[in-house]
Amino acid sequence: MQWKLGEVGASIETLKDGKWVLRSGGRKWFVKRYSSEKRFIIQELLIKELLQGGFNHVIPMHPLHQTGVISFEGSVIGISYWLETASAINYADASDRQEAWRVLKGFHRASRTIQSPWVEDVPEFRWIDKWKKRMALFDYHLPYLQHFIAPYYLSTYHEWGRWALEELDALGPYKGKRCMVHGDVAHHNFLRGTDGRVYLIDFDLLSRSPAVTDDIQMANRVLPYLDWSLADAMAIPSIRKYRHDAAFFLGLMYPSDIFREWNRFIREGQSYREHVWPYLVQITLGQFHQRMRFVQELHSELRRIITHL
Repeated sequence: MQWKLGEVGASIETLKDGKWVLRSGGRKWFVKRYSSEKRFIIQELLIKELLQGGFNHVIPMHPLHQTGVISFEGSVIGISYWLETASAINYADASDRQEAWRVLKGFHRASRTIQSPWVEDVPEFRWIDKWKKRMALFDYHLPYLQHFIAPYYLSTYHEWGRWALEELDALGPYKGKRCMVHGDVAHHNFLRGTDGRVYLIDFDLLSRSPAVTDDIQMANRVLPYLDWSLADAMAIPSIRKYRHDAAFFLGLMYPSDIFREWNRFIREGQSYREHVWPYLVQITLGQFHQRMRFVQELHSELRRIITHL
């Protein structure tokens, strides 16, 4: 690493597995391990072209990457500028939700302008197939999960997912304009710099899809902070355009968070299970009645849309 940087005094410190802070030339840099050279190159080219196109809500890579791929401890790594952060993005705060969504929509628009050949190497996001696999795994785990949660609640979530997928299949392929989508719009992937700007990070799940897939995921993440109010959700400027979109409402009905978190509960060890248990009980039982009302509102909206088709 010191040889690559051309600085004997460079030092590196572990932050967590696969992530380090590098100190070199009086500056700090963020170092991250990538699963493959191809994945890193796609993200490097994406960030470069977004910045060239005027989308300045991503963090630039180290100039050293212009000379080729860098390896560290046997893996491909990326080195990016270290961002000094201010307060964390919190989806409980309306202004934070609005700003994060504004940045996300800006990313979608900017990605549509990129016409370079490497875009063809970005995988297609087959979201319905992913949701079917996620629900099938949840279904497989149901007998075991019933030792923790009453069957009524689990079967209700399962039925919402089954019905949503069935109706999405009946609608056929989604016809929205395609772009690149982020794929993981959790609050920790939006960082607020000390300059006040919000940055979008971690493009490991980058894929190509209509923007609705990111918007459904974002809505699913903020709805608990809106007490599962459909009216409040549809008042958000970034998603008002979906008010006549049956696929969007069906996507909100599919309980992706429930399936994802319980599947992970099964996959992880005892320490993780103990840590996440209060959160799982809250999202599964504590929000159940609000979510039941929400699903009823979704059914009403879907009837309205179908009546006007």
